[in-house]
Amino acid sequence: MIARSISSNGFDLGGEMLVAVMLFVVGWLVGRTYTVVVLAMTSSVIMCTSVAVFVTTYGLDIFHMLITLGYLGAHQSGYLLGAYMSGYQQDN
Repeated sequence: MIARSISSNGFDLGGEMLVAVMLFVVGWLVGRTYTVVVLAMTSSVIMCTSVAVFVTTYGLDIFHMLITLGYLGAHQSGYLLGAYMSGYQQDN
């Protein structure tokens, strides 16, 4: 209900925020289990997929490019939290 009432410039932001939360959780799971190489691969998949969907659906505009950067930020911050919580040790 709350997600449906949020809108900006005629765009509904509810669905994009739910995707960002899911990407944060996926990033957290990746951070708890895998290394940064997997993060780089999943980030590139997220970027290519979201750009392809937004360009084919809405065209190339700055609003949807910023949403893509938000997706990447959510995914990578989830990874950082997961790596921190798992006690990830940096090689010296």
